Amino acid sequence: MGSQRTVGALGVKPRESGRFLGPEQRRLLESSASLIALAIERDESVLDAHQAQLRIEAEQLRNSLLSSVSHDLRTPLSTIAGAASSLLERSRDEDREFLQTIVDESRRLARLVENLLDMARLDSGAVALNRQWHVLEEIVGLALAAVKREIGGHDVRVDIPNDFPLLSVDAFLFEQVLVNLLENATRYTEPRSHVEISAAIVRKTAEIRVADNGPGVPAGSEARIFDKFFRGSTVAPDGRRGVGLGLAICRAIVEAHGGTISVANRREGGAEFRIVLPCDEPPPKIRDEELSVSVNA
Repeated sequence: MGSQRTVGALGVKPRESGRFLGPEQRRLLESSASLIALAIERDESVLDAHQAQLRIEAEQLRNSLLSSVSHDLRTPLSTIAGAASSLLERSRDEDREFLQTIVDESRRLARLVENLLDMARLDSGAVALNRQWHVLEEIVGLALAAVKREIGGHDVRVDIPNDFPLLSVDAFLFEQVLVNLLENATRYTEPRSHVEISAAIVRKTAEIRVADNGPGVPAGSEARIFDKFFRGSTVAPDGRRGVGLGLAICRAIVEAHGGTISVANRREGGAEFRIVLPCDEPPPKIRDEELSVSVNA
């Protein structure tokens, strides 16, 4: 036995059959085994610490590279998207399809670059939450507007109760969570499929669900799907696969808000992402004098 756990089993076969039968000799044998266990445990701890340090340095280097490359890509991507949009507005009919493809792909690439930057900032701890009280319907509306083209061919249903309370969140970051979930839902489902956004209060927590009726997530990958750069076996109908950052960003943002995010396959088919946020703090009450407007102002 080591200090924390059992590190192994030690078998001793004495040359003399009567040896180690006495209590003193057995105590000596047990002490020797304990010293061996402590030595093994110490060596493993040193090795684990070294491996952890290597992983930290590799992660820091990767984040620095991602951040640097992403910053350098933002300007040319914005230029390409802007120029293509201008050409699209005054183009001939036979050229519109090609220009629209350039616009769509440059915007998709720009969102990928933003995801890379967001992931680098979240990993470095450089993101400070700007938490304020917001109406969930407004954040959902902004997210739907951001993915209007991608989600245009789907049947989107929003079910948020009229009495759903205000949420204390960073609206910009939480909108990014919904955008990534909606993009994920549209990427892996066929056109004209259903996407549902719903919310409810359950035991002093706010539950927000984004569900679809696509193929669902591969069995056994429910936890790993939120890891950085994890790419499941599911392939989108157009043959594309994500880079494995969108859902990792979702988890990082939700956890920064003190919440959790999970995914499960639905019985009727498709996947359902479930966000749970603490909702035990009541929103501030607006006093009557704050609502009144002075006629002398």
